[in-house]
Amino acid sequence: MSSELSGEGRVALITGAAAGLGRGVARRLAAAGYRLTLVDLDERGGEAVARELSDGSAGALFAAADVADPAAVEAVFETTLETWGGLDFVFNNAGVLGPAALIQEADDAAVARLFDVDLKGAFYVLKYAIRALRRTGGGAILNVASIAAERGSAYFPAYNAAKAGVVALTRAVARNAGRFNIRVNSLSPGSILGTELSRHLRRHPPTAEERAHEAMVYMRSVPVGRAATPEDVANFVLFLASPLAGHIHGANLTIDGGESLGFEGGTGRPATRDPQAVFGSRAAKETTHGAHAA
Repeated sequence: MSSELSGEGRVALITGAAAGLGRGVARRLAAAGYRLTLVDLDERGGEAVARELSDGSAGALFAAADVADPAAVEAVFETTLETWGGLDFVFNNAGVLGPAALIQEADDAAVARLFDVDLKGAFYVLKYAIRALRRTGGGAILNVASIAAERGSAYFPAYNAAKAGVVALTRAVARNAGRFNIRVNSLSPGSILGTELSRHLRRHPPTAEERAHEAMVYMRSVPVGRAATPEDVANFVLFLASPLAGHIHGANLTIDGGESLGFEGGTGRPATRDPQAVFGSRAAKETTHGAHAA
């Protein structure tokens, strides 16, 4: 590994670290030598990831916290500085998807929780990350948005709006943070297999027919022919956390295999992203998501 990508002597804080994308990024950064603070509501899952990574890296600390609670967010940054003596990178990833529903059918409590975690939580993590990084001399912050920020989905309007807010928040904060040697960017992934978001779209084991249909959906909607894995995204995150990305600032960076390019005309109707068509009506009606992975 090049010295610029090495995490030796560096510290990262990851929210939503117990599963899915957050866990994939934690594993990748640990392999590069980062010392880690892992933040999640899922104590059992978060502690398991911390134990796993402590065996082969410079160290991993788990801190249970709800990013929607600003006092809890402030506390995990203080714990990080006290434990590791510094901070270099923050992966602002925790989020929820919420139930699939048209806006006129949306559950008010679920919508409120989604905005509390996905937008207000991102705000609180950014706020205390900026404070911590100013104390340590600078670093990088990567906020997880989504290609949903620029694409409509009738069944997830609150999620789309919250992720658009994360992109806007990134740009607003970046305008001032750069003068303090703090880079702030947002990351917009497309479809990712193996995350809590993808698993909660299908709460029953998929049939062979459903697997075949899902594969066809990805073949038609993603030009490279497949959804991403957490490892695909984690490799990009490792680069963005490194000095090699030193002039990337205030950007919304897409990693989606070309999914956001739209449908290639001339071969039929574009594949829908609505959950009823992709995962079946039963799965769409059952869609839920915990506050521990984006």
